Amino acid sequence: MFGASMMNTAAGLASLIAGFGSSIIVARVLGVNGSGIVAYALWIMTAATLVSDLGLPQALLRFAAKGSDSERIALLRALTRRFALSTGLLATVMAGFAMWRYSTGSPATAWVWMATAGLFLCYAYSTLSLGVAQGLGHFRQTSVNTVAGCLIQPVSVAVGAVFLGPAGAILGQMVRHLPQALGLRRYFAFEAAPADYSVPSAVNTYARNNWMSGGLAALLSSRVELAVIGAYLGVTEIGQYAAGATMASMIVQLTFSLAAVLVPLFSSYQDREDSAGLICAYQRSLLGLSLLLAPICFGGAAIAPVLVPAMFGEAFRPAGEIGAVLVAFAFAQVLTTVPYRLMLARERTGVVLHLSVWEGVASMAALLVVTPLWGAMGAAFVKGVTSTVTAIIYLAYCRVALDTPVRIWPLLKIVLSAALCASAAWALLMWKNDLIGLTLSIPVGATTYIVALICLSAIPEEDRRLAKGWAAERLTFRKGQ
Repeated sequence: MFGASMMNTAAGLASLIAGFGSSIIVARVLGVNGSGIVAYALWIMTAATLVSDLGLPQALLRFAAKGSDSERIALLRALTRRFALSTGLLATVMAGFAMWRYSTGSPATAWVWMATAGLFLCYAYSTLSLGVAQGLGHFRQTSVNTVAGCLIQPVSVAVGAVFLGPAGAILGQMVRHLPQALGLRRYFAFEAAPADYSVPSAVNTYARNNWMSGGLAALLSSRVELAVIGAYLGVTEIGQYAAGATMASMIVQLTFSLAAVLVPLFSSYQDREDSAGLICAYQRSLLGLSLLLAPICFGGAAIAPVLVPAMFGEAFRPAGEIGAVLVAFAFAQVLTTVPYRLMLARERTGVVLHLSVWEGVASMAALLVVTPLWGAMGAAFVKGVTSTVTAIIYLAYCRVALDTPVRIWPLLKIVLSAALCASAAWALLMWKNDLIGLTLSIPVGATTYIVALICLSAIPEEDRRLAKGWAAERLTFRKGQ
């Protein structure tokens, strides 16, 4: 599992770099308004997938490896038929709307909607392919597909934006997900599956609860601030917010890549009824993610006001402050990732559903009150506060209901080290607030973080020994080849 996590880390880094680069290309070529249109399309892509996927990618992630080979094939075929029907229906509605806009004299809008429909379908099938592959433990293949898409993405986005405008940039984003989506074909074996096969009720319940919580997340919390900002403030403010949210979105993508192995890992302990192993894996996963991503979140927040306008252009300077808030609070989403996946592995999808309802309602209510008064910055704070409260609730639930505690002191030491990292970077930028200062602030912050970790003994001794043993084993293996 550690090796699989490393492959997913590499793929996640590639996705982060490609996504950030593509956002810069869109901003430079299309400006603030064009960036807002593309950001809106990406939100529609995510929301439409969560609404129409019926929870089937998550169900395959949990159950794809269970049963005999013929039962696995039958399950995949049955769930894919459902998936094709629901996503195809929604894509048809989107395409029909595009044709109506074209007939009413808005060809530019029509092409944007057609491109968005294609992006949605491609992304949706990539999530299904990911669910199957990761459920079966094929992490290497998913990493290869991710890297392939990332290599294509910046070029396709640039070409599309230059020649076709926002619709072309959206089609370029679609190309990013093609390798993963096409990878689904390899899991359809041609041997016969049981003719009388019916999907187990446990799978249906698990999928339904995931679908309902995912749909609520799409409608009430996941980037719904873009819809609220668009309603109250307009597409220009969407562009500013989207540029500011780019770094935070990349961190969340990297988190998902790192955490891709967790549901199969936790499920294996759960199925063996190994409570001690499950608790140990949970605690190490939480500390490991925090160790890697806390300095990126807090350090990134320190440099965002300088980095965002330097990368996206002077027109995006207001997005720098928004980005600082969103990147800092992204650490709360990092903390939520591990307990969320533990709850999925323990099949507590009903609890996840209820928590999603409350989170979504609270987030929407706060956005409707705060955004008209304080604009995009207010929306950023709402996003951050609701994410923080959600993280606390998820961690507390796992501690109380699942008897799976967090090692508080090592986690606090990591957070303190990351805060010192951010302070060092911020202090340097206060001294030299330009590209030279930005370039110097990153290694200064990284050095401060490492020194702080050592001085505070933030990494538990047992985990240090485990990491050293793994590294020594890999080094010995490579020398012996």
